[in-house]
Amino acid sequence: DESTLSAALDSLLADLDPGNVDPGEFLGRQYDLGLAWVHHPERLGGLGLPALLQRQVDDRLAAAGAKRAVLRNPLGVGMGAPTVMEHGTDEQRSRFLRAIFACEELWCQLFSEPGAGSDLAGLATRAVRDGDEWVVTGQKVWTSLAHRARRGMLLARTDPAQPKHRGLTYFVLDMQSPGVTVR
Repeated sequence: DESTLSAALDSLLADLDPGNVDPGEFLGRQYDLGLAWVHHPERLGGLGLPALLQRQVDDRLAAAGAKRAVLRNPLGVGMGAPTVMEHGTDEQRSRFLRAIFACEELWCQLFSEPGAGSDLAGLATRAVRDGDEWVVTGQKVWTSLAHRARRGMLLARTDPAQPKHRGLTYFVLDMQSPGVTVR
């Protein structure tokens, strides 16, 4: 395990100097070599190794001056990626995980609402199925990074007949979709 990890780190640092390359390029290569989340499967930013080995990766890259993905895309790396990994389809994992880690697509959180704040029981935003798509109506507030984000983690009420903390669905929203306005 540690020899595989060491070889991948050696390769990354031999190919790219984190101080002299675009941070997104470095992070993309880090992901491709399985050093984003070493406990993830190969081709999904990992090497299938124990999660505790991530600390070695992070420490060595920090010593070399590499920028951390979580500091550039905190909501995507800290919340979006784990959710996609755990609950997403294979297609969604392939589509989103690298883009999140390499900071190609910043993510924001679309939970809080006017009149409800961060109380999800009071969530008023609705999503209704219309054929192959969802039609969402509502507002979100206090959305850090929304002005720069490409994707939003949107919670919407999809089953109003359910009790307040149920009937909610998590959507990955393209922030450039028609009808989305960021103020």
